[in-house]
Amino acid sequence: MASFHDCPRELTDFILEQVSTCDLAALSLTSKKLHAVATPLLYSQIQFSINRNNPRPLIHLCRSIFKNPELAIYIKSVRLRDGEPEIQKLFREPYHHQQRTPKASSPQPTDKDGLPTFVSSIAGSGLSYASLWIEKLRAGNLNAYVALLLSRLPSLETFRVGYAVVLADLTGLKDDAKPPETAGENQFLGKIFQSAAFDTSNHGISRFQHLQDVFYPGPLEANPGRNPDFSNPRDVMALLSLPSIRSFSGWCLNPSSFPFTWPGPAGPPNLSHLTSLSMSFVHVDFLAQIIEQTTNLKKLSWEWKYIAEVDPLNTDTIDLDRFVEAIKPCQDTLEDLTIDCINTIAWYDFERREINLRGNLHGLDQFANIKRFKAPFTLLLPDWDEIEPKESTRLEDSMPPNVEIVTITDEDWVPDYPYDSDSEMAKLRSWVTETAVTRTPKLVEICYYLTWASDFERLKKFEDFHQVFEGSPLRHRIVRTRDEEPWKNV
Repeated sequence: MASFHDCPRELTDFILEQVSTCDLAALSLTSKKLHAVATPLLYSQIQFSINRNNPRPLIHLCRSIFKNPELAIYIKSVRLRDGEPEIQKLFREPYHHQQRTPKASSPQPTDKDGLPTFVSSIAGSGLSYASLWIEKLRAGNLNAYVALLLSRLPSLETFRVGYAVVLADLTGLKDDAKPPETAGENQFLGKIFQSAAFDTSNHGISRFQHLQDVFYPGPLEANPGRNPDFSNPRDVMALLSLPSIRSFSGWCLNPSSFPFTWPGPAGPPNLSHLTSLSMSFVHVDFLAQIIEQTTNLKKLSWEWKYIAEVDPLNTDTIDLDRFVEAIKPCQDTLEDLTIDCINTIAWYDFERREINLRGNLHGLDQFANIKRFKAPFTLLLPDWDEIEPKESTRLEDSMPPNVEIVTITDEDWVPDYPYDSDSEMAKLRSWVTETAVTRTPKLVEICYYLTWASDFERLKKFEDFHQVFEGSPLRHRIVRTRDEEPWKNV
């Protein structure tokens, strides 16, 4: 009878890939052959639920990699989720996080944790920020150790993190009106990616030649944080300049002016591999300069935010005609489009910040390949300067012609917006019952996305939405923000 050890390597790999991490670790201790087979699988995907009070699992992983550098080659994915409930709430309730988030007190690493080896390696790197990095390593700073881990991973393909990693200071000064810095002392993650992309010197850190997928959450609505990581536009430019990047989801502040100059000696990057782009906060002209470098973009999400006093280039006015013009380079490839605009209240000022809108989305009728489309009613019904709803305005005129699934959100933050929920439902009913067959013939489903503070939900008007589809073959459903767990998307 043949033993498991005698099976072909391809078969043992397939079998062990189905085994849980705990069982795989136990199997790796049973024999040298199983250890050799199991170890690459054990280290291929690193997933932690981050607890700011206990960074030791991350520190000890760094210790193992420094002790056995061959382990770093196996690591292809790093996903650091927010494990603390207080941090998870930021995905839904981002307001006043500096008052609500308890201060963390992480234990300082010791020599047994591998600190002397870490310090020696960074001290000899020649990096301009080496001394500061060492200081933060000695203090047990979470960002510093995430950067230390990544700097040793030449095979990394996926990097996804939550708020605990991105926000350099979750519990900083309360009611601080000072805008975030883009060169904050804790921003080691952005620094190592800039070094990898733009610095030709040999500092002994990874060049991230295989990195394909990057995700970190967008800015907190009322306060981006004191010195959030990746808020420097050069950080995002560095990530997009990596040769294998395919999917990017994040945010940053804007450059000082437009058009901006791409950093580094090579100029604008070749973004032919980029198929998915999600950008929050950035000005439409920043988005335009990225998209004009793409040739195969299939999925685009743009969430525009105006946060007073944070970035002078993001004003209270959005031009939808300019947005449509900006995304024209991906007109023939785009299949999935999300547009959103967020109205915010400054963290030191309770004055409501209204957003003004110009233009419309009618130019999307030239985007024949879009199958999935998401946007708020407020952008789809462009009569913002009218006192009463216009009879001639049609919801479907803002729709891509071959769209299959449409998600409409219920945000209302435009001054004097003439449509209440009843008139919005009337426009939706007119589209569904009168023109959907001819104007959007491939449409199969319409979703209504209810935000956290939805008036529609508060007034319990769900039946109004369902009645729109009586007698229609279209699928329809309501999606609630409160039912989602976005921190699990990390």
